Formats: sequence, structure tokens, C-alpha cells
Amino acid sequence: MTDVLSKALSAVTEALANPPSPESINIGTAMQLLGAMDDLRAMLEPPNLAPYALSATRVAQGMGVFNAFAQAEGSKELTLEELDEKTKGDKQLLFRIMRHLSASKIFTLVDGSKYRPSPLALTLADGSPVGDCIKHFYLNMRGTSFLNEYLRDRNYTNPDDANDTVFQYAHNTKEHFFEWLDHNTEDQLAFNSVMTMNRQFSQGEWYEVFPVEKKLNLAESPDRTLLVDIGGGIGHDVLLFKEHFPQLPGKLVVQDLPGVINDIKAPLPEGVSAMTYNMFEAQPVKGAKAYYLRTVLHDWPDKQALETLKMVREAMAEDSILLINEHNMPESNQSYASTAIDQDMMEAFSSLERTEAEWTSLLEKGGFKVVKVWNSPPSGPLERALYEAVKA
Repeated sequence: MTDVLSKALSAVTEALANPPSPESINIGTAMQLLGAMDDLRAMLEPPNLAPYALSATRVAQGMGVFNAFAQAEGSKELTLEELDEKTKGDKQLLFRIMRHLSASKIFTLVDGSKYRPSPLALTLADGSPVGDCIKHFYLNMRGTSFLNEYLRDRNYTNPDDANDTVFQYAHNTKEHFFEWLDHNTEDQLAFNSVMTMNRQFSQGEWYEVFPVEKKLNLAESPDRTLLVDIGGGIGHDVLLFKEHFPQLPGKLVVQDLPGVINDIKAPLPEGVSAMTYNMFEAQPVKGAKAYYLRTVLHDWPDKQALETLKMVREAMAEDSILLINEHNMPESNQSYASTAIDQDMMEAFSSLERTEAEWTSLLEKGGFKVVKVWNSPPSGPLERALYEAVKA
């Protein structure tokens, strides 16, 4: 084993000395490597050490450490005294946080007196997508720290109600996660940013595997709504769809909660509109050709997911199509990342990452017939699939 680890160490050291450019990295290979690293870390690292780098990074964000380096023109090295002048809090705390972040390789201590930021550190200033990712997962970690107590109080039964979650237990609130975000602006903005960032892990779009021009043809009724993107965030999917199919007749609508829709800053192109909407209420857009939900229902346990499906079904015309663009949890050989995401769903929403069989069962319970499952090329910790369904 020692010889194997020595060879692995040599290979990693060589790769770090000659890193590839970001644009040359194949995302599929990168995710396989990350999975192997997870396995190696699980074998070598005591599990009690994992959370501390995240919490120290979040504290450094709050103190303004990463902003200080961003304002110091990128890779410039700063002494503790220089950092102390540019950040909040006291110098002794700053020293302890920087000591741990240096041990975590987020910074390098140079000549015993200066801190040199890693490429990662330079992406963590306020307003950056990676920095928002830290804020979002630090928020989630509070639920993780209360998971055992929550489950113990419920005799270790599987969470299955969106109105009784680990998140609510940890934050001592009756508000659902999305309601809570409405009046916690920093966390709402971080959530919006992370949801947009997550899309970079998807290689290819749903319309590249789905025959859009054949299935979504409104040539004979161009005034009809072509597609309603329910829970569509700030319109990422709708805008890409419009750009890819500018010639298709029909209106496009993106729907989400006010805290998300109000974050849309740029004017939407002609034919695209944004609408505030609670998906547990009657769907206001009736008879659209397609109703589309991307990574929405995985936020909800079956009980609430079926309520949403009921609202969609009641709004559909006889020729309407339901399109569910979701993660597929593998039936076996799950990665650490995929099961971690599943636990995150459990803690925040009492939900889960579903297998293909579980998605099919859910849709059938909701009164739908699955016409076909359109699988996307593997990418990221979880596979993606587009479920095409019609009213049963």
C-alpha cells in the first residue's frame, strides 16, 4: 500500500506542477478524477476533519480576506499586518483563520510572513459564483450538524414532508427553505448564483437529445404558448432555448418565486416573459404545448411533488407534453458526490435524488404516462435525463 500511495503522490505532484489550462479540461474526465479523489480521501482522511476548511473559508469571507486579495490585484502576496488593515475583526483571529486556510492549501505561507493566494482563493471574493457556492453550502452545513438530533426525535424515520425538515429544525423556524430565503437576501442571492453555476456541469442541453421541432410544432397556432418553464430561475434555460430555436412560433414563459424573478436584470427578448408563480397554486398559463421543470421536483418529497404535478396536469391541453429534466440517481455504484447531494436534499427539503424507477413511479402516481426517457451524455456526479410524459 505504501508503494501505491507513493506512486499516486508522484503522479499528483507532477500534474500540479504542470496543470492543464481550464479550457482544455474535459468535464467528464474531471468528474471521474474527482470521484477517485473522493475515494482516496475517504480512505485516508479522518471524517472528523472535513467540515473545518469550509467553516474557516466562510469566516474569511465574512472578515473580507478574499476581497482584500482581489483588491490587491490578484496574486499579490500580503502580510498578516497588511491583511489586518484591510479586514474586519481582530488580528489574533485573523492569524488563526489564515493558519488553517494555509494548511488547507487555500493560501501558501511564503517566507514565514506573507500569504500567497491559490487560484481557488482568487475566486472567492464577494459576488463570485464560487464564493456564493461557499456561502450556500455553509448554510446547508447547519442542517447537517443537526441531522442526528432531528432524526432521533422522530425515531429515525425517513423524512418525507417538506413542512418538517432538518433545515427548519436547525434554524428553529416553521418557514420552508424558499420562504426563509425571501428575507435573507445574501443567502437568496447565493442560492440563485449556485443554481446558475450548477448548469456548467451539464454537458449539452435537453433540446440536443429531444426532437424539439418534431414534438413542439406550433406552426398552425403561433399565438399559443409554446413552453412554460416552471421554477425556471432567472430564465437560463428559456433564453438558451430561444437562442437555439429563434424560428419556432409560440410564446415562452419562465415562472418562479418573486425573490428569484425580481433578480432578472436584463430585458428579456421578444416572445419571452417572466411571471411570479407558486407552483402549488393553480397554473395560470393554460393549454401550453409543453410544461417544463428542470431540477425542480428533486427539491420536493413525493407528497408535495404530486401537488405540483396535479396543478400542471389540470392546466394541460390534450396534446400538451410534460418535460421533466432531472438528475437520475444510479441504481448501484453511486459516487460519494451523488449520495452527498441526496443527503443535502434530505436535510434542506425532506426530499431525495430519485432513480429512473422512482421518477417513473412518481409520474404515474400523478396521472401521467411516461412516453420516453431521453438520456443525456454522462456528466457531473449525477446523470441527467429528460422524462417526456403525457396525461394518462
